[in-house]
Amino acid sequence: MERINIALGHLPLDKIQPLHLMEFYKNLSEDGIRQNVKYTPLPNFKEAMKKKKLTYEKLAKKSGVSIATVRSCCSGKNVSTKSAEAISKGLDINISKLFIKGSGDNKLSSNTILHYHRLISSILNTAVQWQVIYDSPCRRVKPPKAEKKEARYLDEVQASELLNCLQNEDIMHRTIITLLLYSGMRRGELCGLKWGDIDFNDKLIHIQRASLYAKGKGVFEDRTKNESSERTIKIAGEALKLLLEYKMYQNTNRIKIADRWQDKDYVFTQWDGKPIHPDSITNWFGKFRKKYNLPDINIHSLRHTNASLLIAAGADLKTVSKRLGHSQLSTTGNIYTHAIKSADERAAETIQDILKPKQKNNKAY
Repeated sequence: MERINIALGHLPLDKIQPLHLMEFYKNLSEDGIRQNVKYTPLPNFKEAMKKKKLTYEKLAKKSGVSIATVRSCCSGKNVSTKSAEAISKGLDINISKLFIKGSGDNKLSSNTILHYHRLISSILNTAVQWQVIYDSPCRRVKPPKAEKKEARYLDEVQASELLNCLQNEDIMHRTIITLLLYSGMRRGELCGLKWGDIDFNDKLIHIQRASLYAKGKGVFEDRTKNESSERTIKIAGEALKLLLEYKMYQNTNRIKIADRWQDKDYVFTQWDGKPIHPDSITNWFGKFRKKYNLPDINIHSLRHTNASLLIAAGADLKTVSKRLGHSQLSTTGNIYTHAIKSADERAAETIQDILKPKQKNNKAY
């Protein structure tokens, strides 16, 4: 909104023309417009924390950032300008002595510019509904084209290798990653699961909420991404068996810590029963992937892998879309073009094998 107000805020709603919007989008695409340049922690970052005698938790609280952000710094990962400034202030050390400013592309991505268009369009469409203006100028502007990025996913062999590597890990993370791979759930949906959502008898999982994190708010419970995201899916026996094993482990842990356990009924929790931080799953998976030299994927790639393998196995697009909780069938089709194309090629070969004329046995008499 800050950029939108600077560019268009001085204009009365009925004076905003398509030309104003096109000029604004052009300005957004210019070099140097991006403000959230990334900062890379210097090798002395951990040493600076030790000298100040600060733990992850204490530095996070003092700086007003998440624990996951502090951990990222200690791991040498890039953080936003805002986070780098806050942490430097928390440590009372000049930012230049803790971080190096990232060079590289300072342009906004076409996807980000498209988000600006969608927000402006939503505002002006509301103004039309309220009869503040007669028509929205967004209707006469071609939206910026979004970049189409190929979804990162594992093939059948790689997915099997990942599951093999999981056998060496703790029961909670083994269950989390297996369930994501078998179900295609979003990370937030998995974090929001409660034991009451799982029907062990009929092998069903009812996805009804998400558990998210926001700065200043912490971990909180929210609705799913859209109405179609509230869904019930069938779950494979292997994943269900592992869930039962994990439930027994969790129950044992509850007994050990007694009254310190905060019973919220969440499936995946911190040591004391509080909801798990979604970023902790992402951070763990990044380390796990590097540990076993697995392909360069992220936690969301498990969702893509699930969908790609289903399509490759012959599942129809409508079923896959429903399991993923997509609001439109076209969304599934656009994301998984690669899997659909491969399945189509196999179908063409199959029909050829079926209809191929048999060679006549021309014997000479």
